[in-house]
Amino acid sequence: MLNDEVQPDVRNAAAVCVKLPEFWKTDPEMWFAQAEAQFVLANVVKDDTKFYHIVAKVDQSVICHITDLVSKPPQQQKYQALKARFALSSEARLERLLNASDLGDMRPTHLLAKMQEKSAGLNVNENLLKMLFLQRMPAHIRPVLTISDGTLAKLAEMADKMLEQPQDSTVSTSSTANDQLDRMNKQIEVLSADIRRLKANPDTYRSRSSSRSRNSNDLCWYHQKYGAKAQRCKQPCQFRSKN
Repeated sequence: MLNDEVQPDVRNAAAVCVKLPEFWKTDPEMWFAQAEAQFVLANVVKDDTKFYHIVAKVDQSVICHITDLVSKPPQQQKYQALKARFALSSEARLERLLNASDLGDMRPTHLLAKMQEKSAGLNVNENLLKMLFLQRMPAHIRPVLTISDGTLAKLAEMADKMLEQPQDSTVSTSSTANDQLDRMNKQIEVLSADIRRLKANPDTYRSRSSSRSRNSNDLCWYHQKYGAKAQRCKQPCQFRSKN
């Protein structure tokens, strides 16, 4: 029972009808956001009124954690003190972001909005958020999204459109992206092999290069340019036609 010290505050609370949802133990921050929306609709502005509406709504499993505030609330900002008691720590909020639910029935844009809400105030950069977002995308569209440029918001919009397409079409697009990656990887492998060969046999490369240079320098300009079809020749020139 509330003690005598808080009775004057109770009488000062406005008698209004506010329809609060059942308390969400898994997401108290969003529950308080819902409660505040109801306060706005009911034109509730008094601190005492907000405080006692919240206290009246929570069940026994919740109220046991705020017994001190209920039995002896502060003289001012009762509601803010109560709300702060349910605020998650930065560590808890980060853990909640890392363990965010999968896409499920949500649109990718909705999932991103949910993740951004959970990351608010945590100083999480967009690259980390992008990685976490891509991990939750279906496997058949993830390769395309991974190599796409643009902001995270544009990426989510692209994912929305891809999931609206028939899966066969999306798989085809994904296969094309994978083929491009395969070709790029093969080209890199060929170039890497050439570089390894050059490093292993530098003298052979220089010998071939020098030989081509000497053969080119032994010819005059006309035979270098036109070969056997040259109509003129300027000495010295070592060109020998093949009869």
